[in-house]
Amino acid sequence: MSAKLILSVTLAVSCILGCWCEFVPTSDKTYYASTEALNWTDAKNACASQGLELVSILNENEKSQLESFLRSNKLVPSDKWSGYWTSGIRYPNGTFIWVSTGTQVGERGHSWLLGEPNHSSSRENCIELKYFLRHIGWNDYFCDEARRYLCQVSRKEVQHGQELDDYSFLSKEDSIKTILRLSY
Repeated sequence: MSAKLILSVTLAVSCILGCWCEFVPTSDKTYYASTEALNWTDAKNACASQGLELVSILNENEKSQLESFLRSNKLVPSDKWSGYWTSGIRYPNGTFIWVSTGTQVGERGHSWLLGEPNHSSSRENCIELKYFLRHIGWNDYFCDEARRYLCQVSRKEVQHGQELDDYSFLSKEDSIKTILRLSY
């Protein structure tokens, strides 16, 4: 059996048995949208606990497929303030990386919303996917804020990024400590 079929059956059985089911039921077997809102680190872990990864968008074709998934399942955020976590984070050196692939954001397919990334308050270290002015795009946002999230079936054809031992630099407190440490 294919990995996608096994994963779909596992998720369906979990829901049928009354276990905690975190995804909106759709017929799609690549993307999964959460029903709950979590901070970025917890969202990453929730995807991993189901054998999935936070979504990454490596090119315009993937962006179109994801936008089609959101529209066809009526999952497009209803206002400009709502978004979904993706696997994108700002590394301590300032570079945005898709954690799931190790690919630099913008290397293949660039889709920041107007005025983004703006690194507001020097704490916006995670990328959320938002829908604004009839288009989906990326926004840097505070990692410790709760957002719904998008998972995808783990990529087989792409080299995966190396996991970091510590993601604490994404949190509010550690960002403030870093700012204070750098200012003295």
